[in-house]
Amino acid sequence: MSNERRPILGRGEILVEPIIKSGGGGNKPYPRSYSEAIKLVTSNLKKLEKDITKIPNEKRMNKIIITVRLHEDFLAKSYTPVTFFRNLNYENVGSRKWITSSGKESKLNFVKIDPDNLTNDIQSLANFDTQSFKDDLRKIEEINILETDETILGFEGSWKQGRVEFVLHPFEDTQLVLSKLFTLLDLSKAQQEKIRYKKYTNGPLFVSAFISKDNLKNIEEFNPLRTVHPLKIEVNSFKDEPFMVKVKEPTSQNSPAKKIGIIDGGVNLKNPFFSRFVSQNYEVNSPSSDFFMKHGSNVASIALYGDLFDKQNSEELIVPLLGVESIRVFPTSDTDDIDLYESIDLIETAVPALKDIDIFNVSIGPVGNILDDDISRFTTALDQLSYDYKKLFTVAVGNTGIQPYPLNRIQSPSDMVNGIGVGSYSIDHLGNHTRAEYSSVGLGREGCKIKPDFCEHGGSVDRPLQALNADSFSMSNVIGTSFSAPIVARKAAELMLKSKDIGVLTARALLTQSASSEINQVNHELGYGLCAPDTDNILTCSKNKVTVLYNSEMSVKNHAKLRIPLPQNSKAKKYKITWTIVTVTQPNPLFAEGYTSTALEDTFYPNENKFNYRLNNEIKSLNVIHQAKEIKQLVENGWVKSKIQASSTPKKFSSEADKRGEQKWDTVVKRSKTCLSKTLDHPFLTVHALDRETNKKRVRYSVSITIEALNYEGDLYDEIMNEYRVLQPINVKLDNELRIPNQF
Repeated sequence: MSNERRPILGRGEILVEPIIKSGGGGNKPYPRSYSEAIKLVTSNLKKLEKDITKIPNEKRMNKIIITVRLHEDFLAKSYTPVTFFRNLNYENVGSRKWITSSGKESKLNFVKIDPDNLTNDIQSLANFDTQSFKDDLRKIEEINILETDETILGFEGSWKQGRVEFVLHPFEDTQLVLSKLFTLLDLSKAQQEKIRYKKYTNGPLFVSAFISKDNLKNIEEFNPLRTVHPLKIEVNSFKDEPFMVKVKEPTSQNSPAKKIGIIDGGVNLKNPFFSRFVSQNYEVNSPSSDFFMKHGSNVASIALYGDLFDKQNSEELIVPLLGVESIRVFPTSDTDDIDLYESIDLIETAVPALKDIDIFNVSIGPVGNILDDDISRFTTALDQLSYDYKKLFTVAVGNTGIQPYPLNRIQSPSDMVNGIGVGSYSIDHLGNHTRAEYSSVGLGREGCKIKPDFCEHGGSVDRPLQALNADSFSMSNVIGTSFSAPIVARKAAELMLKSKDIGVLTARALLTQSASSEINQVNHELGYGLCAPDTDNILTCSKNKVTVLYNSEMSVKNHAKLRIPLPQNSKAKKYKITWTIVTVTQPNPLFAEGYTSTALEDTFYPNENKFNYRLNNEIKSLNVIHQAKEIKQLVENGWVKSKIQASSTPKKFSSEADKRGEQKWDTVVKRSKTCLSKTLDHPFLTVHALDRETNKKRVRYSVSITIEALNYEGDLYDEIMNEYRVLQPINVKLDNELRIPNQF
């Protein structure tokens, strides 16, 4: 097969089988005794009772939101004090990260209570004598009301007025909550009618409003308020003065067979560079503006034609492989006060209706770094659309990279867990690739800590990108993450266009798998590294570097075994095995530190025949075939064999993002392991479908595994094909085949 094309291999899901795996872990030590805990909780509730009486009626509902803060060792979902909540009839309505006085990361739960019952609650504490209730009390550090500095976030000292986003706790009577909020903001009837809000099922109430600093002070103690932060819009790019267009529009009559959605400021459809390749069926009601249309047209130019920097004068452009469906979301009704909610409303209408479009690009968003304690409506909306309609969003991470931390952190909605946050790299005069200094950096939020996912060329002053403007006679040098993101969108769509075996999850997995960084180089500036330059290379293997795809779904709480097709007859001495796992999750904006409701936890097992044997605290890993005699003697002496083979999983990442020492709730995992062939015997991965705070029963996933035989003269691709005949090369049309004249 040396002279033939070698497509990546599909149908890996045939190598997947269910397994039964026993649970592990022991009892966690509690920070205090039960007698100490009941005294602490009692005193907290008595103080809470007094604090609630100080809340004015206009700043509260009949039910009150309090916080139950847990000890730092009890972050996991399984440690939520559900017995405590149930016995006292408290409703858990959300959670978020909490930093203790000692600087440790912990969790607080938002809990809705009836304050009229507090006295009885205090008196009844000692009456609940179940062990689970007593243990719940021992986890609790504090019970109180959220402080003002925990609700009003992201405002600079110079802020005087502007549009903000309120995030409110869920109450049955949404209109009463809004009425109280509007009264505190002193809004007239006419002003109230202009307010946009959105209540998601099992989610918070999001409200967008223009207010002053005095208004902000009035709502400081509003009990239904979870957070409020500024909501100012930014286009993520820098531009030079325009210059005369140097290229010619395509003359071929071919048409693109697939489109990308561009969510931006609109495109000039009269421009001959765009007229045949761009449609615009969804627009906000307000007229277009030159400012936003220029940005939208620049982004569309990059999506259609790529960077035009190296094009010659009068060079005719070729027909793009992919067209553009422009969704014009700017400017909104008041050009002096852009209301992002008006834009999101249109996005939530357009994306489900555009059934033939799988990939959408977003190069606009609110100014300001993401906040761990707060999830915006924009992020929630895109994550929900991704989950419900199987769409993939590429999102520019922002251009705040030169600012001090945390102001240089990525911007919403690039923190979405079901989409790709795209940063920028630049190329210096020596051809070196580094993070562009303007490109915003991670960490991402819990659920997708590695942000940006990876970086694409975004240009620099010395080497900008060149894009067409809205008019037909000029173009501009452009720089920014705005123009990195549509390049990645185009690559994702190209993968799907070139092979019908690739869906949105697989496209994301392949782009992540092919990113340039090795695992131990993953960091908060480049993520997984630089995006692969060519989709044809992503879709093909070399003779000794073979990629296999596994696409399936599984039930939550279950385990599955993914066999790695390592040929037994290969003579290679050393292998490098790299895998990327991508899942899609139902977002849970009520639980900021538990935003991903499902995930896959993976473990690598190099040898199917090697098991751990335990006696007390001693462990030995032995091969049941080659060390049978030794094992027999151990068993006779009381050693117990593990139910599943001995694992050898590498640490996930050596990166700043690894806050908790693991990322098991992330929607993307990429790992690598280099092994001598003598240590490998039918290696496999296991995946465990995790769930929390959700009624979803199935988890969709895509896994890409690359096996590389190091310093090998043989042909690993042929060896795998011969031994694992259930695997089949995916159907691939490369770039030159898709450009055959008159095929569309």
